Amino acid sequence: MRFLLGLSIAFLWAQQDAATRTLLLKYDAKFWWLNLQVTNTSTQLGPSWVLARLQVTAPSLDTLAFELHSALTVDSVVVDGQRRSFLRRGHTVRIPLTPQPVQGAMVEAVVYYRGTPPSSQTGATGIFNRQSPSWGNQVTWTLTQPFYAHTWWPCKQILSDKADSVWTFVTIPWGTRAGAVGLLEGVDTLPTQQLRFRWKSRYPIAYYLVAFAVASYVDYSFYAAVPGVPSSVLVQNYIYDNPQTLPYFQAQIDTTAGLLREFSLRYGPYPFWREKYGHMMAPFSGGMEHQTMTTQGFFSFTLTAHELAHQWFGDWVTCGSWQDIWLNEGFASYSEYVALQALGTPSEARDWLIQTHDAIVGGNRGSVWVPDTLSDDRIFDSRLTYNKGAYLLHMIRFRLAQDSLFFAVLRAYLAAEGGANARLGDFQAILEQMTGQSWGTFFQQWYYGEGHPVYSVRWNESGGNLWIELSQQGSWPSSVSFFETPIEVRLIRQGGGDTTLRLFQTQPLQSFYITNVGTVTQVQIDPDYWLIRQIQRISRDLTLQLPGEDAFLLRVGPVPVREGQMVQVGLPSPGRIQVIDAAGMVIWEEEVRSSSWEWPVSVSPGVYFLRWFSEQGGHITRPLLVVQ
Repeated sequence: MRFLLGLSIAFLWAQQDAATRTLLLKYDAKFWWLNLQVTNTSTQLGPSWVLARLQVTAPSLDTLAFELHSALTVDSVVVDGQRRSFLRRGHTVRIPLTPQPVQGAMVEAVVYYRGTPPSSQTGATGIFNRQSPSWGNQVTWTLTQPFYAHTWWPCKQILSDKADSVWTFVTIPWGTRAGAVGLLEGVDTLPTQQLRFRWKSRYPIAYYLVAFAVASYVDYSFYAAVPGVPSSVLVQNYIYDNPQTLPYFQAQIDTTAGLLREFSLRYGPYPFWREKYGHMMAPFSGGMEHQTMTTQGFFSFTLTAHELAHQWFGDWVTCGSWQDIWLNEGFASYSEYVALQALGTPSEARDWLIQTHDAIVGGNRGSVWVPDTLSDDRIFDSRLTYNKGAYLLHMIRFRLAQDSLFFAVLRAYLAAEGGANARLGDFQAILEQMTGQSWGTFFQQWYYGEGHPVYSVRWNESGGNLWIELSQQGSWPSSVSFFETPIEVRLIRQGGGDTTLRLFQTQPLQSFYITNVGTVTQVQIDPDYWLIRQIQRISRDLTLQLPGEDAFLLRVGPVPVREGQMVQVGLPSPGRIQVIDAAGMVIWEEEVRSSSWEWPVSVSPGVYFLRWFSEQGGHITRPLLVVQ
């Protein structure tokens, strides 16, 4: 979900009480069939019913419970073909069962209901009716994230329980259309001057992704070629029938085809390709990623990209807790940047990155992890959940320094968790498995921790040798006082030939000495915005002390060296030599029985260290600069 222009919906209800949740956990919902009567002029629900097929997971099921707002009237309940008595308690419908179905048994229940849901004036609703201020169309639509499905249909609002499939039949006035999840399998003309739209989806789905919208629409549909699937994917769009609306948005809607292609190349094939992808318009400022058919108020490149990316991150793999909404919103937000890199211009992509970065550092604290899942504003905090969440992926991409590996990690995550739910630990496990690295410190500092690093930098260059001193502290030091992170340093040389180094800072005040860099006129810190950071000062300090002659006992040439070249090392005597990367990991080790050693450089550009150990136990370390 992406709300723009500073608008949001303030939801007021809390999550289920403990007693209701206990009842809901006694069964696994397999199938929902919604049969609704609605109009485009109000939120009132005519006689409607919802059928649920479920499997008992408790030793026995004494009470079957559904969540349904108390403003709606329940006319009757039928369980396994028999009419049953029921109780209304708060926003639940409770049906005592005798005899009690045992664990593993399948149960079918139908709830017949009607009425007017709570008003959107209070903010506590998941169904809305408004007139578009731009186009004049009257629309009834649903938007139930995070826990407002119960305001218009009897349901089970637990993220971990995805139904295997959902049918949404919507009976509406003649002259209107109803969009919903899945494939439109038919439209019935009824003798009551009404139409019944029959939508069916056979993919796993979370409760909050079930949706519909009713208005006077035109159907603008086309097919898109999607890599990795055997047939083209239907892109079905319900656009206001105002004659000016489609021409105004058509070019932007058409970009959906290119976005489907680019995301499928990077994330894996569009997961719901057997059904469709599409949009249904509604008068609100943003979009909501309803499965296979997003609800959008308008069309722009980044909004359409964001909501489409949710089909992978949020719909196919759904966060297992609202604490980990980053797995939905951070990934979809970063996909805006991925889309701009693929289909936009370099300047558009860089502008997005800088604007996102600057929005994050506009505040000094706050974690991506959501501590308060009863606050809609906190769950969907634009600075933390969306922007900082997106930048976490950007920083993971930076650390990996290999796009093919970064996107392979995302594909592996989607393959492992597809059709189900995930928590941070699930993603971290895939990341660690794919990279062979530990990411615990990264997530402890950047995901659970608050703030970002603030840098002050001093440097000096003399005789072509460079000394850089990095001083760093957290913007909210009571949470994270120091962020252990790689950082890029760009050296601007006299006469051109600039070089970008990657340093790894492991302590708050750390110095780096690099030889044979040429005449440096300027030093830039993280010029490509790979990190969330603030830079207070970069200054040249002629008083910085350069190393003495003992630093040159280990002779290395040529310096700098390019990938693929041969480094020649003169040693004080035979011994053992190591090559260490900026993170402190030994990437090469060899016993040397002469006073010289050659090593074919096969690493990416950056600063490495050569360390020689004498046979008597002494050692000398020299930096090795690898350039592009």
